[in-house]
Amino acid sequence: MRIILRVFAIIGFLSVLLVAGAIGLGVHLANRQPKLPDSIVLELDLEKPLAEAPANSPVAGLLGDHRTTVEQVVRTLNRASKDPRVKGIIARTGNGVHSFAVTQELRDSIAKLRKEGRFAIVHAESFGEMGNGMQPYYLATAFEQVWMQPMGDMAITGMQAELTFLRGTLDKLKVEPQFRKREEYKSFAEQYTETGPTPANREAIDSLIGDLFNQWVTDVALARGINDAAVRAAVDKAPLMDKEALDAKLVDKLAYWDEAVDWAIEKAKAAGGTGGEPELVSLQDYNRAPPEGIDMSITDAPLVAMIVGDGAIMRGDSQADPLSGDESFGAATIAAAFDQAIEDDNVKAILFRVNSPGGSAVASEVVRRKVLKAKAKGKPVIVSMGAVAASGGYWVSMGADRIVAEPGTITGSIGVIAGKMVVRGLTDWAGINVEPISRGANAGMWSSNTPFSETQEARLNAFLDSTYAAFTQGVAEGRNLPLDKVKEIAKGRVYTGRQAKELGLVDALGGYATAMGEVRKALKLAEDAPVRAITLPHKRSQFDFIMELLSGDARAAVSDAVTAEVADRTLAPFRPALSTLAPYLKADQDMVVLMPAMVRHGF
Repeated sequence: MRIILRVFAIIGFLSVLLVAGAIGLGVHLANRQPKLPDSIVLELDLEKPLAEAPANSPVAGLLGDHRTTVEQVVRTLNRASKDPRVKGIIARTGNGVHSFAVTQELRDSIAKLRKEGRFAIVHAESFGEMGNGMQPYYLATAFEQVWMQPMGDMAITGMQAELTFLRGTLDKLKVEPQFRKREEYKSFAEQYTETGPTPANREAIDSLIGDLFNQWVTDVALARGINDAAVRAAVDKAPLMDKEALDAKLVDKLAYWDEAVDWAIEKAKAAGGTGGEPELVSLQDYNRAPPEGIDMSITDAPLVAMIVGDGAIMRGDSQADPLSGDESFGAATIAAAFDQAIEDDNVKAILFRVNSPGGSAVASEVVRRKVLKAKAKGKPVIVSMGAVAASGGYWVSMGADRIVAEPGTITGSIGVIAGKMVVRGLTDWAGINVEPISRGANAGMWSSNTPFSETQEARLNAFLDSTYAAFTQGVAEGRNLPLDKVKEIAKGRVYTGRQAKELGLVDALGGYATAMGEVRKALKLAEDAPVRAITLPHKRSQFDFIMELLSGDARAAVSDAVTAEVADRTLAPFRPALSTLAPYLKADQDMVVLMPAMVRHGF
């Protein structure tokens, strides 16, 4: 029986290796640089969500998950705006898959493309279709032509935040939420502690929704050449039928996708210039092809390290989902990336992209310390905020030289919260008895079986006071603001990026392009000076992953029924084949590492 198990284990292991090698080769072949035509209409699918960072899981890479990032789209559109082969862009939209801030960043990139003389047309089968179409239509208004399919609808029905409160349910379950906060606007725990919003929570959310809606109305009115009142009237009437949207001048034509393509091709032909028949080229293919007219041999341009902190902030290393590639904001991983940038004399500045709703204060402080350390080493740190950079997301940002956010970025929430759920009532009702045996007066402080004692409550409040004081002091020092003003605007309140700039919590409004402009200013470079950029930490490639599988490290993955000696002997015949395959996989690795280091003009 043991021999049979070994045979099946070996067969299974070898099958995995062969499949992995075949997938790796397929990935490499799929990633080969395509040859671009001389006349290009760039095609962009805006119905797919964009990631903040590329997948860091080798398994996800082997499965073909090469997700497009916000930075790649922004950089590629900027590159296209300077490429004479690119005549214009055609895009699909209709579903709300991007945050308000990312939508604004994409709108800015489309506007820049148009400013350079390229046409831009967007097509939607429907804006929302029985859902909310505010975000996709907001994005569509960046284009000169907005087309919608007949029978489509425009569900620009407004903005609404729905707050859910569970206190009534918890009371029925005899569960007591015990949370303490600093200060009154820190509303996270209200979903557990309250049956409805407190006045402070209602005020903050109403202000947030109001400012985002006003931004939407103003930007749409400006883009469509109509007044604010007409836009608000359209929203109040929505959802709009196809002809109603056309009559309201919210769309330019009711037509199908193939008709939009025909229009784009004819527009490209009319643009003239050298080249043959215009062709559609996807953004991904265009991004993989060598840049036109850019000297890739430039090596003396300043090197900028790009570090992305995405997700909830936690202590330790970032944890990646092996299939999706989604990754948490691990403080140790981000700190290590900063150390690489600090220790590399070639790196002259750091662009730190932050997209996080918060998390551990301790973990956030680990990252903030690295920001300060980089500055002390003479390397400017510019923060670019994504969709949200609140609480811990603001903590890691507050010490940077400059903070850049989109007008719709959710930021602030300078406050702290801590507590627990006491389930003793529920366990008593269920007949469950928990008997603690402990040493130390506060050994059971975080136990869910007992409420806080007076002593424990005092220690909890001391912790909150200390953390809140450190937060506000850090903001005052990092943003060069009087402490009294920080205490006045902090209180755990969330702001839009536009509001945060007015308060001094943000230095400039914009996305990656604006942040890179701040990098150039910090390095005393011209606005259009070339820079090189490299992403840290380096991603582990599919090549590394497969090599580990076929090296001694892989023996741990083999079933216990297979000894190391058996594995070695069995794998020996396959190593020559691996050597043949390795260059192809290595090429893919080099693509991952070197492509981000390409010279980027203007960003």
